Amino acid sequence: MEAGAALEQTIRVAEAALALLRAELRLARSSAVALVWLTLLLIFLGVGAWLFTSAAIAAGLYELTGNLFYGIGGVALMNVAGIAWVLLTMRRCWNDLTMPRTRRLIEEMKEPRHESP
Repeated sequence: MEAGAALEQTIRVAEAALALLRAELRLARSSAVALVWLTLLLIFLGVGAWLFTSAAIAAGLYELTGNLFYGIGGVALMNVAGIAWVLLTMRRCWNDLTMPRTRRLIEEMKEPRHESP
């Protein structure tokens, strides 16, 4: 009798845990979809801001110099410098992802130690 009641309570707890897990998975899925859409919106808005800023800088350089090509060239040069900075930063991050210190430590642990007499 008590074993049956314990089994029934165990089944209820398992059903409640499964229902909670399903609800959390639905929430996580909807949050993930929202994050994807918000990321796309952020990229769109960021590109728009970048284009607006580039146009404003080009127009400002044109007003200062009177030469359209100085404005275009200045913006292009700044964009190339920005690309170079991003690539160098990405390279440093990629190097960090390879965990060089950990690999070096593992290699040191593999090498036999020579104790001096």
